Amino acid sequence: MEKEWDEAEKSRKRNLAMEVGDRDHGGAGNDDDDDEDMLLFACFICRNPFVDPIVTKCKHYFCEHCALKHHSRNKKYYVCNQPTLGIFNTAHEIRRKMVEYRK
Repeated sequence: MEKEWDEAEKSRKRNLAMEVGDRDHGGAGNDDDDDEDMLLFACFICRNPFVDPIVTKCKHYFCEHCALKHHSRNKKYYVCNQPTLGIFNTAHEIRRKMVEYRK
């Protein structure tokens, strides 16, 4: 039963990640400048605006606290289920975009 739940959760996360990608890259009339400005401003885990955003080696973005909390329970990334190897880097690009957006 736990294995079924794990598989369902993986599928849900995969679909969720694909949905976000479709919203960011789909639709008519999007140009390259708009795509660059449309970086995600919400954490995949908590669904709230980023607090101390980090980026993973597979280019997923999370709040630092959310990523570390998830890492303490599961050593694989939340979205793609790849091994983390404990690698979480500061998301400088997101931080810069957040500062520009606030102005």
